Amino acid sequence: MRSLESGRGSIAGGRVASALKRGTRLADIFQHIGLVLFYVLLFILNLLIFLGIPGSWIALAAILIYDIASGFSTVGWVLLVMVAVAILGELVESFLGLVYVAQKGATKWGVIGAFVGGFGGVIAGSLVIPFIGSVLFGLAGAFTGAVICEYLYYESMDKALKTGFFAFIGKLGAMLVKYALGLVMIGIFIYMSWR
Repeated sequence: MRSLESGRGSIAGGRVASALKRGTRLADIFQHIGLVLFYVLLFILNLLIFLGIPGSWIALAAILIYDIASGFSTVGWVLLVMVAVAILGELVESFLGLVYVAQKGATKWGVIGAFVGGFGGVIAGSLVIPFIGSVLFGLAGAFTGAVICEYLYYESMDKALKTGFFAFIGKLGAMLVKYALGLVMIGIFIYMSWR
């Protein structure tokens, strides 16, 4: 009788252990699905850079919240490296467009016009056509600002249009470099969290 009861107990215990093992596997699957969805969210946030929104900083804040929730066991001190990458992105975006325009022969007035026009274009574009307008108006503003200032300085439309074109390319290049640095930051997080 005792052997029969112990046999039933071991069968029930085996079923419980099997159910727990399946539950653990299911939890792991859901955890990985959630992590992949979080990665997708980070990529979407990084795309906001093209809309004049600091997407890399928003993505960094999301990573910080994730790391806090995991007790700083996911990223830890590497978060400082990610902050450095985000700061580098800001510096590149601020200066690359200006330096590129200056290297192409623009006067200081053309450089200032490109900066002010690009900044004003981002603000105006977000008011006219939310999101996509800030990109289009930012690029157009950099072009227009450089053209106006260079024309007022040189009184040569040819030189002004050339500078405006370089301002447009510089602003676009700065956005692309900042986006790429955001991808580096996200790549670091993926490496740290998936292993």
